[in-house]
Amino acid sequence: MFKEYRLQAILGIWGGFLLFALGFLVTGKHEAGYLFFGNAIMSGSYALFICGCFMYARGKGRSWYWGVLGLLGPLGLLVLYCLMDKSKFVLKKRRKELG
Repeated sequence: MFKEYRLQAILGIWGGFLLFALGFLVTGKHEAGYLFFGNAIMSGSYALFICGCFMYARGKGRSWYWGVLGLLGPLGLLVLYCLMDKSKFVLKKRRKELG
């Protein structure tokens, strides 16, 4: 996995999980303001999670659209994890083009 994508993927995926949990806790309050704020947090966390999945796919040397598998939930994350790491092949191709 490419080093430049590793931290972005970790922050995106785990940050999305944690923000979703926070939004879920906030919506537990039964007041209108909290409900709206909790839904806004959960929407933002979902976007952050998908961006993290995109970065994970890019870090493995795949195209960014493989990150859409994150939409499938745990099954999608399992498929992303099991994808073959093509970053070594991409690095060889870059070095060949540069030099």
